[in-house]
Amino acid sequence: MQLSSNRVLFFTARTIEILVAGVFLLAAVMKALDPASFIEQIAAYGIFPDLAPIAAWSLIIVECVLAAALIVNLLPRIFPLLSMALLLFFIGITLYGMSIGLGEDCGCFGNLYHRGPEMVIIEDALMLIGLVFVVVVLWKRQDEHNAMRIAVTLTAGMAAAGLTAFSPYIPADDIVTQLHPGSSFTTWPVDGLYGKDLNSGTHVVFLFTVTSDNIGAQVQSMNSVAQAMEDASVVGLIIDGTEHLTTLMFEYAAAFPVAALEPRFARPLYRTLPRTFILRNGTVMQTWSELPQPEAVMKAWPKEEQEKDPS
Repeated sequence: MQLSSNRVLFFTARTIEILVAGVFLLAAVMKALDPASFIEQIAAYGIFPDLAPIAAWSLIIVECVLAAALIVNLLPRIFPLLSMALLLFFIGITLYGMSIGLGEDCGCFGNLYHRGPEMVIIEDALMLIGLVFVVVVLWKRQDEHNAMRIAVTLTAGMAAAGLTAFSPYIPADDIVTQLHPGSSFTTWPVDGLYGKDLNSGTHVVFLFTVTSDNIGAQVQSMNSVAQAMEDASVVGLIIDGTEHLTTLMFEYAAAFPVAALEPRFARPLYRTLPRTFILRNGTVMQTWSELPQPEAVMKAWPKEEQEKDPS
């Protein structure tokens, strides 16, 4: 008896396929929009780090291709098995990461959503079990691989490559990072900031790195914002460690207090640096993926604060 002829079993199997495809597709898009971060996460495993860019691009494209094939039901004997193989690979690499102390971030969904390795393994195992059911139900179903299904699957792979290539030009920082309006600052440990509580009051915050090629010009741009805001709180956060704070203040004449944010906590907050944001009582109100003009910051400044501080 052909199990796929049972309507309930068939639609259950197809639903599982589409759900798994949705997870693959979301994961691929989030990583494609921030490939630099995904490359860093792969390189952290220490397995041929020089090949991390190739591995990152390949995994993004493979996930998109598998997602499309599952959705259109292309080669139902083959693509569910390939998806199972990918999930087994993810479980294996997660276990390896745990063994070398990389237990905080799998990079499955870029910087949008982080969870521990145990949860990653459970989720992958559940999808794996679901795909076993799919294979059992659809195994004897006649393969349907018409030109349209093949075209959709190939187009998905090309779209993934294109999205990855052009992602730096797509304004998606608020979508793929944890720094976006509404996010909380309370989980970002800051070192070296004295006399200010970023979880209270309203602040303009610059997130940047002292290793930038044009750090001098960036500091001058930040100074112009600080001077325009006058008595408003303006703070800089570097991702390079507290040892750079003194150099930054004296060599580049920063006109605002600067503190350090640990790189491992800072990395989920940006695709590229610098980033600027307004923080009010520990909650992000406005973000910029560059150094904004003073007028833009003043325009975005909360009206209640403008009434208290005419600057």
